[in-house]
Amino acid sequence: MRRLGLTLLLVLLPLIAASLLLGGYLNYASVRNTYLEMVGHRMETVARRIASDAQMALSMGLPLAGQDALERALVRESEADPDLASVDVVSSTGRILFSSDESRRGIDDAPDRAIAERRTVPIISAFETAEGTVVVRARRSAIDAALTRLEGTIGVAVGLALAIAALAVALVVLLAVRILYRRLTERGETSAGRAVPAEMLAVVDEVDEAHRAIAARLAATGAERTSAHASL
Repeated sequence: MRRLGLTLLLVLLPLIAASLLLGGYLNYASVRNTYLEMVGHRMETVARRIASDAQMALSMGLPLAGQDALERALVRESEADPDLASVDVVSSTGRILFSSDESRRGIDDAPDRAIAERRTVPIISAFETAEGTVVVRARRSAIDAALTRLEGTIGVAVGLALAIAALAVALVVLLAVRILYRRLTERGETSAGRAVPAEMLAVVDEVDEAHRAIAARLAATGAERTSAHASL
């Protein structure tokens, strides 16, 4: 019975562990994608707001390079979201005209995806020409830190679920093995005085009763035949 219980545990526990780990990974992947989409949507919303303001100024004849009021809007948007690294307005030549980060003003915009996640929205004039681009950058370190916290939380949840499931399976297997052992070892005596498993007692008694009835009929038939021969 111990070997049977151990065998069942060795079979069931890896299956449960694999199921929980797969579920945890799928849950992490789903939440991770949702989080990245949420961050991207937030960045695109900021970029569209700034692009809309710039396009309105363009429609009133104010060139992009002369829209100094954009500076305050960029700083305000950046301060409202601590995950943002910078909000930039880039000219059509790639030069950063305005930025929430003073150190980036006047330099060429270059993608740096290892440092920051980017979202861009073009600034279109009334004549359908691209006058520039709004570039919103989110700190890669902040995104990675949030994903690391998420991974840790899901890891703890999976670990607790695995421990609880292992304990529950061990208890169920122990109970099942004990019941099986009891059913196999518990014995009782039939009406004929034979020791058989207790759960088969009623069946064996019925078979014995049938055998006795058949034997009685055979004995009666034999007695009738003997009496008939004697009368002859």
